[in-house]
Amino acid sequence: TLIYNWADTYFVGQLNDPYQMAAVTVCHPAFMMSTALANLFGIGGASAISRALGEKNNNKVKKIFTFSIVLAFIISIIYSLLIFIFQEPLLILLGASDNSLIYCEEYLFYVVILGTLPSVLNYTLAHLIRATGKSTEASFGIALGGILNIILDPILIFTFKLNIVGAAIATCISNLVATLFFVIYLCITRKDNILDFNLNNLKIKEKVSGDIFGSGISSFCLTLMAIFSNISINNLMSQYSDFAVSGVSIAKKIDLFVIAFSQGLTQGTLPLIGYNHASKNIKRRNNVIKFTAISALIMSFIFVIIAFSLSPNIVSLFIKHEETVNYGSIALRIMCVSMPLTSMIFLINTVFQATKETKKALLVTLLRKGIVDIPIMIGLNILIPLYGIIMSQPIVDVLSSILAFTLFIKFFKTDKNISIENNSLENQESTLHNESEKEVYENE
Repeated sequence: TLIYNWADTYFVGQLNDPYQMAAVTVCHPAFMMSTALANLFGIGGASAISRALGEKNNNKVKKIFTFSIVLAFIISIIYSLLIFIFQEPLLILLGASDNSLIYCEEYLFYVVILGTLPSVLNYTLAHLIRATGKSTEASFGIALGGILNIILDPILIFTFKLNIVGAAIATCISNLVATLFFVIYLCITRKDNILDFNLNNLKIKEKVSGDIFGSGISSFCLTLMAIFSNISINNLMSQYSDFAVSGVSIAKKIDLFVIAFSQGLTQGTLPLIGYNHASKNIKRRNNVIKFTAISALIMSFIFVIIAFSLSPNIVSLFIKHEETVNYGSIALRIMCVSMPLTSMIFLINTVFQATKETKKALLVTLLRKGIVDIPIMIGLNILIPLYGIIMSQPIVDVLSSILAFTLFIKFFKTDKNISIENNSLENQESTLHNESEKEVYENE
C-alpha cells in the first residue's frame, strides 16, 4: 500500500508540475474507496476465518471465503459504474480546480473506473490468504504489485511521455498482475488449500454475513471517514493555492509511511489474535498484543525524530518546487507529533475486530475520523489559517486515544473475569470427574 501511494506521488512530482501533483491528491479519496471496500470484505473475512479456524469449523471457512469474494466483485463493479457516471461533479466536490480538472479526469479513469476491481480483489485476497497463516504468499502478492508499479511508473511517465496518465496505467496494471498472482496461487494449491472458491459453498448452512460485516465495518468506516476527512482538507486547502494542496499532499504521503507500517503490523496480528482468542489461548494472544505494541511504538518514535530533523529534505525528494516544499515540510512536522498514539489506536482497533467487539471497534474509528476532526478542522482554519487544518490531526488523535485506552482496559478487565470463571468451572468439572472415577474405583 505504501509503495502504491509513494510511487505515483514521487514520479509525478519529478515532472515539477503542481497541477498534476494536485490531481493525484484530488483523486486519492476516490482511489482509497477501493481500500475501504477491501477492508470490509478482506479484513472482515480474515477476522471471521481466523475465529472459524480456532473453532475448527472448516465448512464455515469455505463459505466465508466464497461470500467475501463474491461481494467484493459485485460491489466493485457497482462503484466503478457510479464513478464513471458522476466523475465530473465528483472531482469538483473533491477539490479539483480549473487547472487540474483535466489531469484529474485522466488519472481517475485508469486508477478508479478501470482499476477498482483488480485493486479491491488484490487486497481482499491478500487479507483472506493471510488469515490461514500464509503470510509469505500474501506479502509476496502485494509486494509484486508494488514493485511492478515502481518499474512501470518511470517507463510510462518519462520514456513514453504519458505524464500522469502513465502513472495511472502503471497502478492499474500492477493491481491486475497482483490479483492474477493470487488467483493462480489459489488454483495451484486448491487440493491442499482450505480456501475453496466455489459457489456451492454458499449453500452451506452457516450464517457468515454478520461475522464478515461486523468484523470489517470498523476498518471500512476508518477508511471511509479518512476519505471524508481528506475531501474536507482538499476543499479547505483549495482556497489557498494548488501549491499548498500539493505540499500537504506530499506531507500526508510521507506521514502515511508509519501509518502503513502500523496498520500492516496490526492487521498482520489479526489472525493470530482471533485464532488464539477463539481457541481460548489467552496467554499467547496477550503476548502477540504486547509484542505488536512495543514494535509499533519504537517505529513511531523513530519516525517522529526523523521527520522533525529532516522535514524539508524529505519533502524535496518528491518535488523541487520551493513554495510547495515549504508548505509540505511544516505540515509534516505538525502531522507526525501524534504518530505513537495513532499506532496504539490501530492496535486496539485490531484487537476489538479480532475478538468480535464490533461496537467498541466502530466507536474508536468514528471518533478518530469524520465526526470530530472535520468540525475541529473548520474551526482551527478560522483561528489559524492553513496550518490549523493540519493541527486538527494530533488533537483528534489525543481525544480518540483516551477513549481507545479506556475501552481497552475495560475489555481486559472483563476478559480476565471471564477467564477466571471459565477456569473455575473447568476445575470444578475436573474435580467432579475425578471424584466420580474414584467412587467407581472404590465400588469395584
